[in-house]
Amino acid sequence: MRGSGVTSIAHVSDLHLAPVPFPFGEGLKPALGWINWRRKPGAHDPALGLRVAAAVRAASPDHVALTGDLIELGLASEYGAAAEALAAFGPPCRLSWAPGNHDVYTARAVPRLRDGLGGWLAPEAAPQNDADIRGHFPRLVVTGRVALVTLCSGLPTWLFSAEGELGAAQLSRLDAMLSAIDRTAHLPVIAVHHPPHAPGLSPLKRLRDGQALMALLARHRCPLVLHGHLHRACEATTTIDGFAITLAGAPSASSAGHHGDDPAGYSLVQVDEALRWRIERHAV
Repeated sequence: MRGSGVTSIAHVSDLHLAPVPFPFGEGLKPALGWINWRRKPGAHDPALGLRVAAAVRAASPDHVALTGDLIELGLASEYGAAAEALAAFGPPCRLSWAPGNHDVYTARAVPRLRDGLGGWLAPEAAPQNDADIRGHFPRLVVTGRVALVTLCSGLPTWLFSAEGELGAAQLSRLDAMLSAIDRTAHLPVIAVHHPPHAPGLSPLKRLRDGQALMALLARHRCPLVLHGHLHRACEATTTIDGFAITLAGAPSASSAGHHGDDPAGYSLVQVDEALRWRIERHAV
């Protein structure tokens, strides 16, 4: 499908940047998260993330969608590396980032995220609650034939939870945003970390309001959701209220292919002038 008139979006996810220092003084959840990370040596290789970034730059897409989990524990020291990693894929005007559960691991992570990664948050947003990063979303970027809408499902959760939640306020803003998109000219593509529909996924890893999101997307006839979280290059189509929605996951961009995860790679979403789309998978 490549050629003139085709809009391309690179989909990258779950960098899980390493190494991660022990989180002294950060509380129990980061300490247990660090222990869990140490139990999987070699699962994530920073060199693979650099290779994915180089491959994406070489592909020269119109835009990059990065669906969350740049880091592990929300430590202050992690956000500098995260900013460098995002910059390796492109400037803020060419990259949209959907924060995941590891990016907003604890309440302490929220101001750190704003300080370190504020350039990749929607600048036009004015959060009413400084403790909730979701006030910066949804973010809309229109490029070529694509209206890319980025959501934030990351929020601080309890000890053993990797859940996500968009929240009623973000869903309401999304409803209004989708209503304003010119569907004759642009294909709406949603980017979010947690898959909104994942049968069999542990309740501790789910998107709490995924059903509400799917119903909203069906009502607005949004056919494609890009997500991460599963560390799998996967694609599944489900029908909601008579409308088919495809959920396309990307592997971890730093995955060495251990512990049941797919090897590192990225996807390239291509949309033509007739708003037909296809997804190419690329390993590194």
